Amino acid sequence: MNERGNLLLIVLAAMILLAILPVLLAHLFWPVKLVAQIIFVFVIYSTVRGFMGPGHLTIVISAVLIYFMVFKYFDIMLSLYIFQLMLGVQFLSVIIWGIGTRMR
Repeated sequence: MNERGNLLLIVLAAMILLAILPVLLAHLFWPVKLVAQIIFVFVIYSTVRGFMGPGHLTIVISAVLIYFMVFKYFDIMLSLYIFQLMLGVQFLSVIIWGIGTRMR
């Protein structure tokens, strides 16, 4: 049969479940939501400061992004952030695997 297609669907379902799990935890446990919001604030500010440099425009852009991403659309952004982290880890694991197979 088509085992590769079934495995792909299982991996995709697992990634979607892992992206939704932090949102459920944030709704059930208030400290999880608070810690995730604090992490988001630092990540957003450091990213904007890295692109724009220190200054007043950085604070304004960070404030707008923090309002929308942390307070208004927190559930969507948390899912997308976890999904992006999982994709980054998978991409790096493939690169490390490729380097390991070439060095033998």
